[in-house]
Amino acid sequence: MIRLSPADQLRTALIGPRSRPLRTALSALGIAVGIAALTAITGIAASNQAQLLADLDALGANMLVVQPGQGPDQVVVPLPDTAAAMIGRVEDVQRVGVLESVPDGIGVYRNDLIPAGQGNGLSAYAAGPAFLAAIGGSLASGSWFDESTRGLPVTVLGSSAAARLGITQPGVRVWIGAQWYTVIGILNSAGLAKEVDTAAFLGDDWSRDNVSEAGADTIAAIFVRVAPGKVADVHKVVAQAANPVSPYVQVSDLSDFAGARDKADSSLSSLAVGLAAIALLVGGIGIANTMVVAVLERRGEIGLRRALGARPGQVASQFVGEAIVLAGIGGLVGALAGAIAVFVYAALGAQVAVVPIEVLVGGPLVALAVGVVAGLYPALSAARLSPTIALRTV
Repeated sequence: MIRLSPADQLRTALIGPRSRPLRTALSALGIAVGIAALTAITGIAASNQAQLLADLDALGANMLVVQPGQGPDQVVVPLPDTAAAMIGRVEDVQRVGVLESVPDGIGVYRNDLIPAGQGNGLSAYAAGPAFLAAIGGSLASGSWFDESTRGLPVTVLGSSAAARLGITQPGVRVWIGAQWYTVIGILNSAGLAKEVDTAAFLGDDWSRDNVSEAGADTIAAIFVRVAPGKVADVHKVVAQAANPVSPYVQVSDLSDFAGARDKADSSLSSLAVGLAAIALLVGGIGIANTMVVAVLERRGEIGLRRALGARPGQVASQFVGEAIVLAGIGGLVGALAGAIAVFVYAALGAQVAVVPIEVLVGGPLVALAVGVVAGLYPALSAARLSPTIALRTV
């Protein structure tokens, strides 16, 4: 028996696709549609999931707030100056922002003519350049503190603070603690961090040198941004990291959104798996149908080859090779088309496109596997036919 080399088997497998370009294109298209559906459905589900989780994180779902706690005598136990640095070393902590207190009684007013006590419920705090990024905040206008402004008599207003003071643009002055401060920025709403929205912020260097009392404990709160899905893990250890010598540390979530985020992540992941399974089933059926038809319609050709002396194994290997070629082309084109569909969908919805790498790589592999399995059985069945019976279909 004459054995075909791998190169000869490859050339034989390419005879059918090259001699019937239209049928090859239609067969590959059927496979591509199945893989494109798998990739697009999975990618769109993953993009929606990522957008929802990002929205929850922006509201503070992955934020913890560490504050001084009260001891048994109801006296506040201050946080040490090293608290922020120690928290920053905790695994899964991404950013740390320190909110510093100013002496009690410092009000925030539109001008110096407003009586004390009529400050619209606004508070003053001090913060450094890193605080805004730590809370995931953004500016509606103006700028946040930098190294050149943190030591000057300037202020940045939270969104609610600016609205209550009737200020829409930076450049005006406000009266804080018996002194004029120039507004250099106005924040967008900080979501669930309401104390940020109703605050007027002073530069931390300015506050320490000109506002706070010497030696005073100034850490009012430490905002800790945690890696997505890791809030519960960090919550268990962050208090001890903040103050290793005292158990009186208050740690709180901004809301119950942390638990809601985990449930949403789990539910959407299950939904994505279910949609992927359905798309895979539909795509697999389409691929199998395409390959079965492509093989069965060529039984006459199989009979002719058998009559000319081709062995059953050689006939079967030819059609399995063709199945691999068609499935490979269709799988690659389908994965590319599905990825493009995900990017277009994400762009129209102003979302971040997410195409799971396992789907992008696994789609063509699935096409190859299903194509081989679908083409193997009819190829073997046809190869076992006698030449006389097979040639009756010619």
